[in-house]
Amino acid sequence: MTDNLLSPAIKLPCLLFATQHKMDDYGAPDMLYGDLSAEVMRQQYHLRDISTHIDPFTHPNREESARILFDEFRDLSDMFSFYGDYKSLARTMITHMQYGNGAVFSDPLLDQAMAEHSSMKQAVELINTIFKKCSNVSKDGKIKIDFDKLLKLINQIRLPKFNNTLDRFNSLGITVHDIWATHIFLDSFAIKNSSYSVKIRFKFQDHFGLDTTDISNAFYRNFRIFRIWFVLQRWEGYGFHPFFTEINSIVKIQGSFKK
Repeated sequence: MTDNLLSPAIKLPCLLFATQHKMDDYGAPDMLYGDLSAEVMRQQYHLRDISTHIDPFTHPNREESARILFDEFRDLSDMFSFYGDYKSLARTMITHMQYGNGAVFSDPLLDQAMAEHSSMKQAVELINTIFKKCSNVSKDGKIKIDFDKLLKLINQIRLPKFNNTLDRFNSLGITVHDIWATHIFLDSFAIKNSSYSVKIRFKFQDHFGLDTTDISNAFYRNFRIFRIWFVLQRWEGYGFHPFFTEINSIVKIQGSFKK
């Protein structure tokens, strides 16, 4: 393999794309916790019928009531996570919220889910096409990649996310769904004759948490699971920490240019 043939010359690995939303954004609206009173919960967000078992605002034992709510949270998640290889993720992530104290969450199942997802495959195929579009032949007959054009086109791709029909039932929709921040890196690039080899690294980060916009939406508020989730996270009596969910994927692309 030859050395990198990017024009202008770029040191690898390099960042190809970053969303406007930042990584590790502890100031995001859905990362708040323990900031709302019971009165605000009831009056402003209309949260009265929280649990089928208890009233968390009047229960005499906070620790016991939280345990009851988390058990109900897990049980209710089953309606969104009863199908496929990733269905265990919902219960796993709810338990992480209960005991993880805000620690970053990652799981090989999430990495696998992203690697196998149709939206990821579409993004990778488009990146492959972009590399071909950005190739040109120099005066000495060597193939080079127009890096500035490459960056411009990659900034226009549709980013992977868990939002297809199956994701509503396989844990991915309830736990991740959309993705807060995405970084795409070019780790390596080499050309031999008219063939090329590219290694692309994706880093995704989402937030397992709810903001006030979520619970103000009557559609979501109608589901008991979101009412329980919001109270566990945002009520000052509990304040269980939301957390970052990290997903990583490394993709190797091989192909050939037409000279």
